Amino acid sequence: MSNKVSCEIIKDMLPLYYDDVCSDESKRMVEEHLVGCHNCKNELDRLNADFKLPKEEIETIRNDSNVIKNISSFWNQSRIKSFMKGIIISALLFSLIILGYFGLFNWQIISVSTDEVEIKNVSQLADSKIFYFAETNDGYSLDRLNYDMDKEGNFYITPLRPIIKQEAQPHNGLEKRYHFIDIKYQEEARGKEIKKIYYGTPKDKILIWEKGMDLPKVSEEIENMYYNGK
Repeated sequence: MSNKVSCEIIKDMLPLYYDDVCSDESKRMVEEHLVGCHNCKNELDRLNADFKLPKEEIETIRNDSNVIKNISSFWNQSRIKSFMKGIIISALLFSLIILGYFGLFNWQIISVSTDEVEIKNVSQLADSKIFYFAETNDGYSLDRLNYDMDKEGNFYITPLRPIIKQEAQPHNGLEKRYHFIDIKYQEEARGKEIKKIYYGTPKDKILIWEKGMDLPKVSEEIENMYYNGK
């Protein structure tokens, strides 16, 4: 049977034989032909060489595939991490911008130079309250006075503004107004005797009062304003 079948027919059937999808009869026919035909047997060997890979190469391909999968997974994770970092950084930058903007206009941290301040009409009530009229003349608003005292008994009233100043609005701020200091209350609260009262800072100040100073009594107008305002 093998002698009657041409090599062309066998070669056409070899792929089916190799994949083991031919009938038993065809399989026997191919095997019988291969026994006596070196050319067809070489063709089968070539098919084996083409489609069978060494174990080492198969393992290499598998490893390369795993590496590619790992790289892809890492890339996806990196993209997610980068995206999250971008969101966090953007949120932080936005917060800093808002805080910075708010701080420039609202944080009262800049003291007013005494060159722009006039203190007058310093007077005293009988109950240890010192009144004075403070006027800032630079045209900007003043909304905060900070009170502090050092170890030597120097009491400081410091006018403060934000970094970006705003124009003064009539009758809305502390630019031109009577103020008072309750010496007795401040001494009890701080546990120290007040010897001098300054308007400004330790390096830039105007003396308002010092212990032993003889001050006039407050005017009836100021006294009525104080008691009626309580």
